Amino acid sequence: MFASTDVGPSRLLVVTAMNENGDEYTVPLKGRLKKLKYRARGLPGRSQLEVLARATWEKLERKPVDETGSPLASLRIEVWKTRYQASSLQPQQTQIALEQFDFRQ
Repeated sequence: MFASTDVGPSRLLVVTAMNENGDEYTVPLKGRLKKLKYRARGLPGRSQLEVLARATWEKLERKPVDETGSPLASLRIEVWKTRYQASSLQPQQTQIALEQFDFRQ
């Protein structure tokens, strides 16, 4: 029998927003964005990550999280999976996706 720990819940997806001042902050994903996050975490291909990025961008344009008022410059989405070392069973994070998005007009 084959078993794997590489399933959605054992992965970490982080969305980081960068403003034009160069400041970075992690974007909390709630509501509809949370559902898109789960989908992108399970299938972290460019198309799924772009769907999440576009929806996040639109939300941040309507209701910015950044308190400086500086315009949004780009979004970075990272997906990490957890692997366990065979000898010690220590968890180790391995990046499986990294995409940068800029939807400015």
